[in-house]
Amino acid sequence: MAPDEEKEKERIMSLSQLQNFMKRDPEAYGPEFDQQWSHFDSQMEMFKLKPQKPSSSFSEQVMFLAHVAPSFPDKAKALPDLLIGALSDHFEVMHSSMRTTLVQALILLRNRDQFPCSKTLPVYFKLFRSQDKALRKSIFNHIVRDIAHMNQKKRNQKVNYELRDFFFAQMKETGTEICRHACAVFITMYRQNVWSDAHVVNLMSSGLLHPDLKVAAALAHLFLGNKTKGLEGILDESDDEDEADNINEAVTGIVGAKKTGNRVRKLKRAKKAAKKAASATMIFLFWGRSSILGELHEQAKKGKNNTNVVSFVAIDLLNDPQTLSERLLQRMSKGGEPFLFRLLMLHLVARLIGRHQLQVLNLYPFLQKYLVPTQKEVTKVMAALVEASHPAVPPEEVRPVVLHIVRYFVTEAQSSEVIEIGLNTIREVCARSINILTEEELADLCSFRKHKSKGVMMAVRSLINTYRELHPQLLHRSLRGREATVAVSRGEVQAPQFGEMQASEKIEGLDLLAKKSKVEGDEVDLMTEKVLSPDDFKKLRKLRLQKSIELQMGRKRPAEEMSSSSSSGSDSDEEDERGLTGRLPDQVSADMLSATPKRARTKAERLARARPLDKRLVHQSGLRAPSHNQKA
Repeated sequence: MAPDEEKEKERIMSLSQLQNFMKRDPEAYGPEFDQQWSHFDSQMEMFKLKPQKPSSSFSEQVMFLAHVAPSFPDKAKALPDLLIGALSDHFEVMHSSMRTTLVQALILLRNRDQFPCSKTLPVYFKLFRSQDKALRKSIFNHIVRDIAHMNQKKRNQKVNYELRDFFFAQMKETGTEICRHACAVFITMYRQNVWSDAHVVNLMSSGLLHPDLKVAAALAHLFLGNKTKGLEGILDESDDEDEADNINEAVTGIVGAKKTGNRVRKLKRAKKAAKKAASATMIFLFWGRSSILGELHEQAKKGKNNTNVVSFVAIDLLNDPQTLSERLLQRMSKGGEPFLFRLLMLHLVARLIGRHQLQVLNLYPFLQKYLVPTQKEVTKVMAALVEASHPAVPPEEVRPVVLHIVRYFVTEAQSSEVIEIGLNTIREVCARSINILTEEELADLCSFRKHKSKGVMMAVRSLINTYRELHPQLLHRSLRGREATVAVSRGEVQAPQFGEMQASEKIEGLDLLAKKSKVEGDEVDLMTEKVLSPDDFKKLRKLRLQKSIELQMGRKRPAEEMSSSSSSGSDSDEEDERGLTGRLPDQVSADMLSATPKRARTKAERLARARPLDKRLVHQSGLRAPSHNQKA
């Protein structure tokens, strides 16, 4: 071992020992700390002369002082400012190892509460521009952990507002990495329930109009209620750099390296097309797997520990959803962005309209041009149409879109899957927005109940059941069912009218609860004078659900069927209540409107199905099938 290396090893060992002694007895080692601080000053001046050159001794000195600084608060109070100044002035040319060392020292000092959180945030966001992916990840994780720890025991609202204003200002910066990380901080803090009030939600909503696709897409997932999606792409900015290099290499190889006027134009067009295709791939990773999300959502509902994947809290806290939805629709109408990204934003606009009962009438003709059977993502467009339908929308605005679906989807010329998708969409739209179809148009749709496809038959029956409950007067008498026919003859069911008031002075279904209470022997003279308990409301929900099913089925439910539903859990009641009047609209996915998948047959089943057909063909041709003992 060389003499210099031995001296350096002895010095490192002595620094570690001195660090231990200083922590145990700071007062006794004051002179030694002054000596080490003087040594640090001289090394800092040398480092500023050549910041691009790594220095192991300076790194060790920095980490040593960061460890012992809490023991000498007065003497070491200038250390954070010196480290922040060195990083801020020389981070672009600084060696990566030195940059990492200074950041680690600042993180160590902040974890020991040596300076406020906001002091290092400006330099941290400058470092997000660096090419060091590990450093960017370390800084981001430290920021979110630090803010979460600050708000763990008690919340300082003044500090929180200052931090929010800082991150909001960073979201407006032109640097892509800076605005993406600021957006990621907001999303992480919201999902950890650290910053989840209306103020933060409305700050984040401005990012939906950000020109960067990853920022807008991540925030769209947040407002759509996806608790897990969005951050997996927004923090992978290094992929963009590799992607840009790959695009340059590929395009140069195709167009040519020599720069002429024609080749420069071709190169520009080819790069633009390649970037657009790459952005479309990114958006597919964000949202294209919605069917998987839908399956996970259904599995979560069926599980014992029911944790809903979709949350409506953020979208319900918006102050001005009308202006936001109009501006988002204006952005989609311009074009130039990947189709899957526009589809994601279209879904968000539809969710805004449905949840807040908005009037954005130019959305429906915009949706209509994408509603063609050959469109690959047509079920997602239909899901957006369903969510954008609500009772406050004038029927004449939605009616052309529904008739377009009838004309191009629900026709004998289309396959059974296309017909089923069209019928499912029409049912969901008509259940939310009244007076769309006339009696003749509904009768034409009901004629598909004799279709050879089982999925189409079930879709028609579901449409008939919906109209039995909501508007049985439009159905033919033979299709109304006994319960709906009796209700119409008694005047219990009135034809819905657009614009009529939905408010009621009494609780809906209270008469059902009163009848049931009298049958059970409970003396209830005036239900309005009794305070309903949670059990009473639970019974009321079940009775409303039972009445709804009876109207749809056209008959009263058997006693054993009623008892089995009464003994079911409360979780299933909450799920089945979605179709009842007065409930807020639930999310609609493309899987809910898709056709019933056909069961795949095995090879043995296909062979067994083919053998009887072979025998019939042989019999029709007048030939006798060979027996097992004869040769064919």
